[in-house]
Amino acid sequence: MHGIKRVYAAAIAVAMVMVGWSCAREAEEIATGLSRQSFEAWVSKYAPSAYANPYKDIYIEYIERGPENEAKPVENYTWLTVNYTGKTLDGTVFVTRVDSISKRIGSFAYTTHYCDDFLQYTSTSTKLCDGLRQAFERMRVGDSVRVYIPHDKGYTSAMNVNSGYAGENGSGYTSVPILFEMRLKAVTTQPFIWERDSVERYAQRHWGTGYSHDTVGMYMRIVQPNPAGDTITEDSTVLVYYEEYFMDGFLAATNIDTVASKWNVYSSSDETAYEPLSLTPSSGSNASENNVLYIAVPHMRKGETAEVVTVSTWAHGDSGNSSSAPEILPYQPMRYKIYVVDDKEENEDDGGTE
Repeated sequence: MHGIKRVYAAAIAVAMVMVGWSCAREAEEIATGLSRQSFEAWVSKYAPSAYANPYKDIYIEYIERGPENEAKPVENYTWLTVNYTGKTLDGTVFVTRVDSISKRIGSFAYTTHYCDDFLQYTSTSTKLCDGLRQAFERMRVGDSVRVYIPHDKGYTSAMNVNSGYAGENGSGYTSVPILFEMRLKAVTTQPFIWERDSVERYAQRHWGTGYSHDTVGMYMRIVQPNPAGDTITEDSTVLVYYEEYFMDGFLAATNIDTVASKWNVYSSSDETAYEPLSLTPSSGSNASENNVLYIAVPHMRKGETAEVVTVSTWAHGDSGNSSSAPEILPYQPMRYKIYVVDDKEENEDDGGTE
């Protein structure tokens, strides 16, 4: 009898667990349904032209259409050049690529490079939520749109559109409905060729024919020659100052204090950051970033200044650096100004040696 009672009690317990699970699931489904209904009601009221243009789970409002013959993104095959601002439905900006918007909302930072994003259009990118992927299915180059995305097609806590992109206000945007204002500027299936061509165009337009091209994807010219300076070999150790810029002229890094001050990024907490870099060209094979310095210096003399433009292969690599400030995007070509210190001039400035 006691055994029958135990079996009966266990059965009741299981049934109660099942009922509780069923009620919880039903409550979740009801909440999700109401959230979707609320989202659709909001879009209908505040964005009627988008509400009239649904696609799958999202609503799209076309602000401007690109030419009909322009390229369209193809998932898992293309890289996108896109400018965007992401907001919650109450208008709170959680990410923007526009400096004027960042200034307006009080989150502007001098270490943020406000530029078009360059990202791979894949099904696994954590920068692209499902709603944005659906939007790109309906876009072509030149399109400017507003995309309204329900909470279940937006961002989860495991995704991060802000990764490596400093200067925003840290507003929450996960598990809530959001909207994106964005413009698709270009698509490419061959990012290395795209950046190689942009580097070559820069050298031709700005330097004419006065440059050397000894390394694939790298162009160099001496802007301050020093014919009397000592030559530099692969095993020489020299002191180098440098300025690193994005292609649009925004400062990425420097070890020159006056340049850092000019760009409002000088840090007094680390004076060693503004000491010359001690560099031996032959050790460049072990350098994880900025191999351009090791490649360029052997083509210079001490006391000379050079300008270099290069593809990402010789800068930060084709994956970029999302942890740096400013963020280095994938396949990011860069520009450099390199100064090799002349030991003789330093000794003369110090009064010479005994």
